[in-house]
Amino acid sequence: MVPDTVSRASQALPVFVTRPEPQASAWCRALQVQLDARFVPEALPLIDIGPVTLPAAQARLREVGQDLASYAAAFFVSIPAVRYFMASLPGGVTAWNVAGVRAWAPGRGTWQALHELGVRPDLIDSPPPEAAQFDSETLWPLVRPQLEAARHQGQRVLRVRGADSQAECDPACAGAGRDWLGARVREEGVALDTVVAYLRQPPVWDPLQRERMALQVQQPSLWVWSSSQALTHLHALLPGQNWQQAVAIVTHPRIGEAAGRMGFGRVVSSRPTVEDVVRSIQSVA
Repeated sequence: MVPDTVSRASQALPVFVTRPEPQASAWCRALQVQLDARFVPEALPLIDIGPVTLPAAQARLREVGQDLASYAAAFFVSIPAVRYFMASLPGGVTAWNVAGVRAWAPGRGTWQALHELGVRPDLIDSPPPEAAQFDSETLWPLVRPQLEAARHQGQRVLRVRGADSQAECDPACAGAGRDWLGARVREEGVALDTVVAYLRQPPVWDPLQRERMALQVQQPSLWVWSSSQALTHLHALLPGQNWQQAVAIVTHPRIGEAAGRMGFGRVVSSRPTVEDVVRSIQSVA
């Protein structure tokens, strides 16, 4: 039976934040400020982020950086996509701003990363803060009007994404991830290029960490999910576990579907802001 509430009178409830670092630790600090002593946020990054090392992929990044003027816009799929790509530009963010390329950001974290790095605010397209969902589908009607001019001027759209292995970093493979927005761009008659800016892999756990987490999932716990891939990594790290004692706080319906298939005892949807996640956590305690 799936519990409607989770309570532990004698011990604080762990809240595992599964984002990559440094976002996981930053979220834990923010949650700690707003949650009471019933909860203990803990960073448990389930995606390790790193640079691409394949020479062909590095060369492709340099090539794109030297040809910014040919792009009307770039679609950044994540925070690491922003940070690793901008770090690869010969002229950094200054070159981006001078070229006047629009930056499409489906998520608030991606939007924030662009702002923090100094991309001109007037060049950033993202769902408004009050949007019910932050994803490609919500972003699409905001950016679609840009494509008519891009088509007439012969400009392309660049998709900046990650890969799950060095082999996928090869420019011929075009990385890994959803292609929904890319398909919409191509339907509008605009060419789409892809560049792989970073590598994402499962974390490496030692036997003690595996044992500790295997014991933990037998007790009530809360898990904050912002990626279906992170769920896949956890399933591989702890196969055959019973997740009925765990509650999944998910920031997108697709993640919720994955958590349900994995067997989480309860799945709670939340907008991907600290304040909304706090409310969701408190709603199940």
